[in-house]
Amino acid sequence: MKMAFDRTDLGKMLYFLRMEINQTQDGIFVYQRRYGKKILKKFSMENCKLVSTSLVQNLMLIKEYGSKKSNEKVYRSLVGSLLYLTIIRPDITFAANMLS
Repeated sequence: MKMAFDRTDLGKMLYFLRMEINQTQDGIFVYQRRYGKKILKKFSMENCKLVSTSLVQNLMLIKEYGSKKSNEKVYRSLVGSLLYLTIIRPDITFAANMLS
């Protein structure tokens, strides 16, 4: 393949599509710590409380008519960010889909 295409060895891959890549002898590991922290900062949630589950069991989300509306653009942006995060965090997929 080196004969057919020009290529440059850039060394170990560290980032790819906002994902952190860690290559060791045990394998290749993918993280999104940096992106997760960016989401928390963007939505002013850096000091939020950590929980062991991403959604309360048997939670029923209903629309309250007459209640104060949230900023829909901000909400959609937050949900979109969470959905992107589900690429390597399947544990939050159900909660992110419920919010969407």
